[in-house]
Amino acid sequence: MKQSILLTILITVAVVLLGVGPLFAQSPSASHNEPLAAGSGMGAAPSTPIPLAKATEQQLVDQNIKDIHFDFARAELRPEDRSILESDAQWLKDHPGVIVTIEGDADERGEIVYNLALSDQRATATKDALVSLGVPADQIVHAVGWGKLYPICMQSEESCWEQNRRAHFEAW
Repeated sequence: MKQSILLTILITVAVVLLGVGPLFAQSPSASHNEPLAAGSGMGAAPSTPIPLAKATEQQLVDQNIKDIHFDFARAELRPEDRSILESDAQWLKDHPGVIVTIEGDADERGEIVYNLALSDQRATATKDALVSLGVPADQIVHAVGWGKLYPICMQSEESCWEQNRRAHFEAW
């Protein structure tokens, strides 16, 4: 277990130091700032993956794929989140043209390196669960942990920390 965490930490630090992370990363709000492109590809046969406009695709992901949350200092899926993932997996299987990334997040407590490793484990656990539920692995471009870099709630209290301990989905 300690070797796995150390390896994750070393890889994460190497990616950050080499500057490779920004090439693959999307800021959580990046896709919301892009203009809507024309056309949604309606009318094609359901078996044909349809490339959607980026903003439309992110809206679909936001509306249909729910984040899952984790207990403090844990990366194991909770029973209530397994049912959310089952719904997420079904939607992804029904929409094979939608490619996603999974962003693991942590609350503000804990050291930076620890939170990076923990959030990476959360993203990986989420991806593994989706793949085990039948989502093609290549439909998930990457699963990465961002630690406490992108909180959705800024107050220093448990109700806020609970929101930040999550795996979040973005359209690729």
